[in-house]
Amino acid sequence: MAQPSIRAWHEKIRHKTSQPLNIIISSLEEGYPAHWHKELEIVYILGEGMQIGIGGEIYTLRTRDILLINSCEVHQNYANPNGCAKIILQLDKLPFGAWGDLIFNQKIVQPHLRPAVTDEQTNTWQATLHGELERLILNIQREWEGQSDGFELVINARMHDLMALLLRQVPREIYSKEALTKRKIRLEQLDRLEGVLNHIENHPGSEMTLKQAADISGYSIYHFTRLFKEATGVTFVDYINIFRANYAGQLLLGSDMSITEAAYRAGFNSIETFNRVFKKVNGCTPTLYRSKI
Repeated sequence: MAQPSIRAWHEKIRHKTSQPLNIIISSLEEGYPAHWHKELEIVYILGEGMQIGIGGEIYTLRTRDILLINSCEVHQNYANPNGCAKIILQLDKLPFGAWGDLIFNQKIVQPHLRPAVTDEQTNTWQATLHGELERLILNIQREWEGQSDGFELVINARMHDLMALLLRQVPREIYSKEALTKRKIRLEQLDRLEGVLNHIENHPGSEMTLKQAADISGYSIYHFTRLFKEATGVTFVDYINIFRANYAGQLLLGSDMSITEAAYRAGFNSIETFNRVFKKVNGCTPTLYRSKI
């Protein structure tokens, strides 16, 4: 198994509720390239299993396993041809104030949590922590899928319960000075690119040239190109292609529109280009992607 690529792109999380929490419930696993985001990510496995790389280590996850991925940590999902049902929670630190800083500015040192199994020796604190996290995650899932009156209030409450649990029970260590400096620079770079990233997100089907992006950021094309690559890990053109391919995938999953229409709505002017880029990003053709839904 190859090690995760060190060339990671920045994923800008698109929140699906009014809360600073992104919820992904999916059974597909076509793989996802090395990437990072400022949100803390929690992965809970519902299916048979999958593999996720964090830095230089690959975690093999089984049913009911939980993986905690630190803010700004490069990670990569490996494709599983059989798919893998899972719940992914991505949490922003803003609503937690100083408590959020305590969690986000320290590294979780034991990210892989497994359930207690009768025929295996399991660390007591880890099994207890897993059980409490599992209960909160499944509660959030039920509220998100049921969407009864006040479901966002309940999700917000469970999200705070979850963060308090991480604060009290998850072992963490202080980042090295070098790691903190690198992380600070990365986030500062993202702040400078916020206008461009927002424009890409809000106008997925619109053409955007390198000059237009540089003008929005207030940089020359030369400086913008360098800054964008340093902050996201990929070139501006590659970022646009990755975003559009993922957006087209969301359209295919969430509607019955044709592949051609999804391609054009995502900003591709050529079906041949769309098919090539989509396969490169998602590991399969749009037709095969849709057939696995």
